[in-house]
Amino acid sequence: MTEKSLEKSVYEKLCGVVDPDDASVDARELVRFADGDEAKLSDAVGRRLSGEPLQYIIGEWDFYNCTFRVGEGVFIPRPETELLVDETLEFLKGRSDGEKTVLDLCSGSGCIAISIAKNCPEAKVLAVEKSPAAFEFLKQNIILNQVKVSAFNDDILDGCGHLTKGRFDVIVSNPPYVRKNELETLQTEVLREPVEALDGGEDGLVFYHAIADRWLPLVRPGGLLIVECGEDQAEDVKSIFSAASDGAVYTLDDFAGIHRAVAIKS
Repeated sequence: MTEKSLEKSVYEKLCGVVDPDDASVDARELVRFADGDEAKLSDAVGRRLSGEPLQYIIGEWDFYNCTFRVGEGVFIPRPETELLVDETLEFLKGRSDGEKTVLDLCSGSGCIAISIAKNCPEAKVLAVEKSPAAFEFLKQNIILNQVKVSAFNDDILDGCGHLTKGRFDVIVSNPPYVRKNELETLQTEVLREPVEALDGGEDGLVFYHAIADRWLPLVRPGGLLIVECGEDQAEDVKSIFSAASDGAVYTLDDFAGIHRAVAIKS
């Protein structure tokens, strides 16, 4: 069978389980992944049909201009999160005075921290991740992408004592923000990702309160704090940040026009 015929065959198998738009992408990626190995392709298709995320099956995924190893235990990078990298890099371009220090909270695979370090090598980038499983991927991805990122296996809610004594030009985060009672409504493949990377507490805002209370005061004057949020959370997050600081708060829209990030300039 030709590659196109294989893709069509896999697509037809996936369509009953996977959204048709996703099935087309999944079929192409799985055929490429198998690289002509029928047994490998059959196994991969079976795993996908069981609800395992495509990215876990392949074992890596592209984000920004980098490639990241992913698998069970780590949150999969999403394209909308590139907004945080874009905004951070644009902000750092205008910082010509001294060292540029960036702190990435809830780093997961390291996609934000590593992309910033790759594209702004003069920056000093630090990343914090609580989950031991995700932290292993973070360390692997730092090596894979050949960047300098200082990684810390710690809890941003009540740990990180050594870091809370520092000051940063940028603090960036894509924290857990799904409301606890909405977790069970998520897609099957999303539920295969670590719940600690999804669960934002009863109202989905636990981490934003912690970031405003513990971390926002560590942003240097004239610095930036930027976070990703759920599609209906921007106004709540803006209110949390506005109550904690008199800095200028603004939102950024993703490619679908959704208020996907909230930032504050101190």
